Amino acid sequence: MDTSTNTQSAAEQAVLEEARKVNEERMAAVERLAAVVAERIELDEQLKENTKAERRAVREAEKAGWTSAQIKRFMKPPRTQTTTRNTSGTELNPPVESGGIGNG
Repeated sequence: MDTSTNTQSAAEQAVLEEARKVNEERMAAVERLAAVVAERIELDEQLKENTKAERRAVREAEKAGWTSAQIKRFMKPPRTQTTTRNTSGTELNPPVESGGIGNG
């Protein structure tokens, strides 16, 4: 079958044009996916490199006298101060205000 536009009937051209439009829409949708996948792959590579560097740093810290328990504690992300609420919606750990009783 010859796909040149010179020998195609109007019906063939209409079908192929519709297919091109659908394909363009599909390609636009998959372009975003391709970008996200590429970013994930790049981040995976960065994570691998970071993991290697972290292992080297742990060995160096151990050689410097730090214990495994201490190193593990240092490697935990820092805690953030958040206000906890109970089921009734009142604060369980409200902020401390200055100027309370006995502060005169």
